[in-house]
Amino acid sequence: MSNAARRDAPPGSYAANHVAGILVASLPTVTVLAAALGFAGLHSTRPVATPPVAHPRPQLDERLNQSAVAALASGKLLVAARRLPDPNFAKTVVLLAGFGPTGAMGIVVNRPADITVARVFPHLTPTIATAGHAFLGGPVDRTQALALVRASEAPAGSRHVVDGVHLVASPDALEALLRSGASASRLRVYLGYAGWGPGQLEKETALGAWHVLDADGDVVFAADPPATWQHEIARVEVIQARRQAGSGTLRAG
Repeated sequence: MSNAARRDAPPGSYAANHVAGILVASLPTVTVLAAALGFAGLHSTRPVATPPVAHPRPQLDERLNQSAVAALASGKLLVAARRLPDPNFAKTVVLLAGFGPTGAMGIVVNRPADITVARVFPHLTPTIATAGHAFLGGPVDRTQALALVRASEAPAGSRHVVDGVHLVASPDALEALLRSGASASRLRVYLGYAGWGPGQLEKETALGAWHVLDADGDVVFAADPPATWQHEIARVEVIQARRQAGSGTLRAG
């Protein structure tokens, strides 16, 4: 991809070779990951995000936004700003599964899909794991399934993301977990993902599109996923109010 194409690539719909590079660097088996995510077929599925509207406190906003940029890392949560109008990401919470100089990759964790896991894997014998709904993990390549699993030790074919939460990209590993009958409280299947090119997520965050929080399993596997954004944006606003009041630096952006 040319430098011009990289600059113009839509946020959240990152080119295939860069997403592959981030994940391959983090997973032990390159061939498994490539097969699982179908990198050769990745393509843009969303327009450039509309920047948030102007805010009356530019200096305060700039400090908060720069703090958020500095906090970006794998294992963090991206919480969409109230003013983010892009329908692909409005009121979303994204778990960053990969972040670095070549770009970022994440999973939207709070959007259940109108499709059961059983329909995604019709060849599997039904279990409690296939009875639940899949989730919309992002606008890129929704024909591919990924999973997040909550476990004290990383299952075979997975990669650790944050304490107790692991990304499963291997089809064999995912199907093994589904056959085991893992409950929705510890296994969730996602269709598609979100990705950003070099510097794109930093630019969006600097513009105030995203807040950054520490992630944990309780948020990723919340019992009421559609309510997750409201809970997390409220947490962001409490932290920002405390910062504004001069009560010290807290771990959020």
